[in-house]
Formats: sequence, structure tokens, C-alpha cells
Amino acid sequence: MDDDEDGSLREVGWGRDLPLRFALVSEEWDGEQTVWARCVDADGLFMDRAVFREQLTFLGCAPTGRLLKAAERCTGHATVPFGALDLIVEDLDTEDPYTCDYFALEDVLVLDSAPSTQDPTRLDLVVECVVSEGPRLHRKEPERADVLLLNGPSGGPLGRCLRVDGLYGDGPEPARPPVRLIGCEPAPNLVRRLVHPRHGGDNLKLWLLDGEGRPTAVDEYIAVDVDECRPSTLGGALIDVTLKGGLFRRVPFPPAARPVWDAWRAGPPRERNAWARFPTVGRSEWLRFTEVCLGPEEPGAVCEMDGRYATDIPGLHCAIGEAVGGPGSRWHQCWNVLRGCQCGGEAPRVPFTLVWHDADVSRQALVDVSVDADGELSYFEAVVPFLERMGVTVELR
Repeated sequence: MDDDEDGSLREVGWGRDLPLRFALVSEEWDGEQTVWARCVDADGLFMDRAVFREQLTFLGCAPTGRLLKAAERCTGHATVPFGALDLIVEDLDTEDPYTCDYFALEDVLVLDSAPSTQDPTRLDLVVECVVSEGPRLHRKEPERADVLLLNGPSGGPLGRCLRVDGLYGDGPEPARPPVRLIGCEPAPNLVRRLVHPRHGGDNLKLWLLDGEGRPTAVDEYIAVDVDECRPSTLGGALIDVTLKGGLFRRVPFPPAARPVWDAWRAGPPRERNAWARFPTVGRSEWLRFTEVCLGPEEPGAVCEMDGRYATDIPGLHCAIGEAVGGPGSRWHQCWNVLRGCQCGGEAPRVPFTLVWHDADVSRQALVDVSVDADGELSYFEAVVPFLERMGVTVELR
């Protein structure tokens, strides 16, 4: 086990023939890290997100831009796919600016739109979605609130509403699976906790390791609140430990993330388009593992982009990243500018030319996909002028 001068671990190893996939690690305020356990595998990290889909009603809503257009299109039994939507709920009965609650909604479908029962000049919008971020459901809803609707993460405003029915909830949270550490070799700290349990558990991190025992991009908080400990099904001196609290994240990982993790355990890809075999959710997970690239170092460089598989938003970002930095790279750029982020984007360190091969494949695939706050441009139509504003010469082939 190697560590840097600041105490951070670079590699976790063990002398066994079994693969080492996970490590349970504590992190102190000064950066010192201590391994509590090494594990062959972990169960309970993945769950179908359909279980977590919820129905919400935006009451007294004054939508703008693409949200207004989605409400206008939602007539009869038609549903309108919308994508990501973020909410900031401000408590009007307090002057404390830190009492705002933030919620992230994914895979939003607009189901219904009707004149509001609270204000006939406004609308009541019914949506179905996965609430991927937000306070726990036992959080008390403000009696009087102002809800700001945002165009996905870091996006521009899409209107306001008086409250969102079902957002805070008054029932139990959807059951999340416990996490079972399989083939676990406990270090002294975990052994002590198994002998002397602590109410609520210790808050540690679960690392996914690559084939060399090095930490990867998966670095998740988990509570060591032990429900069961028994000899491992893998035999030997190993144990299987069940942690009843599960991961801290509100929603577990989708099953499509697992094969991406397995692919990156072998290290960064050497060939292009290794991400292309994955669905949209898997491609989004792929981007989390990629290394940031600032762009070409030499002015006037020509970057060749393979557009055959750039058929969704994360696929487009994967393809551009590989064109600019090679396999396993992503271009350092705030794509949320297209949603209305005020940062304006970041120009590359030197001007370069992006030759976009098979551009029509992307154009057709993204014709109905938009994050433009006004709902006027497809994602393809928004990306090309954005790249040109950043100083990139785009050649569509």
C-alpha cells in the first residue's frame, strides 16, 4: 500500500489471488487516509431507477422557454420528454439565505397541463421524474415558498411556481438496498467496529479500484452501520459484511453503470469509441472516468472527430473529447452554457479546427433533443455555433 507525502493513498494492494475491486477508506480533515477493509466485490450498489420514479405537481406555475412549450404540447394523453430540471425552494418566512433547498430532477416527463386551481392565470403541471438530489424526505416543507425552476444543472431560469406537491413527501423513502461487502479483509479499525458497533455507524468512503489497486472516479460516502457479518462465501479468512444504510446518494447507481466500471478497471482505453457500445446512461458514467484535456497545444491543430456514434448528448461529449485529447479524454468545457449557465464557456488554450465526420448522423439523432432554454434549437444546432464562438473552426463532413 503506497501513499503520497500528504497521506493520500495512491494504491491499495493485498497478497491474494482473488481480484481486489473495492476499498473502504476513512479520510481525516488533514487528508490522511486509512484503509478499513479490502473487498473482492460489493453488492447493492445498483438498482433500476424506475423504482424511484415519482409524480410531482407544480402548483401555480408560470413556466417560460422550453418548459412553457412542453406545457403547451402536453395536450390530451400526450407526454413530453423534457430531460433535466432543477428546483430551488426558498422559504419566504425566513431571512436566512441558507435555508433554500435544492432538488435535481432527472428523466422528466411532462404528463399534464391545466389552469391552476390557485391562480387561473397560471398552470398546474404534472410531471414524472427521478429526484436524484435533494434533502431527505423527512425534511419539513416551508409553509410559504417561492420555487425557482432551472434548466437542468447550472442552467438558466425556466419560470417559478408556488409549491411542488409531492416534492417533500410525507411517507417513507423508497427502500434502498443495503450494501454487502463480499470477500472482505477487515483492517484493525473495522475489526474494532465489528466488536463494538457505533449507533449510526462511521461515515467512510467506498472506492472502486482499478486492476492495479489504484482509486478510480467512483468515490462514494457510505455509513459503516453493520447489519450482519458472516464468513465469506469465497472461503478462507474473508468475511461478508452487510451495511444496512446503503450509499449516501439519494438514488443508487443504474445497472448500466456496472459494465462501464468493469471496462475502466482495466485502465484507460487505448482505442477510440470504446464508449460507443454503452447506452446513454452508460455513456454519461463513462465521462466521469475520463481525463480532462484543455485542448491541442499547438495553434492551428486539426482534430478529427468520428461522429458515427455521437447520437446522444453524452456520446457527443465523448466523441469531441476523443477528437481533442485522444481515447479516454474529455474536453475541458462547460456544456451547461447551452442550458443558460452564465459562465459563458471557456475558450481553448489555442485555436484549432474540428473536422466533424458523419455530422448528419448526429444532426438527425439530436433533431428532437434540446436543452436550449428557449426551446428553439436542437442540441446539434446549439453546439456548432457555441464551438465557433469559443474560437473553434468547425468543418462538417
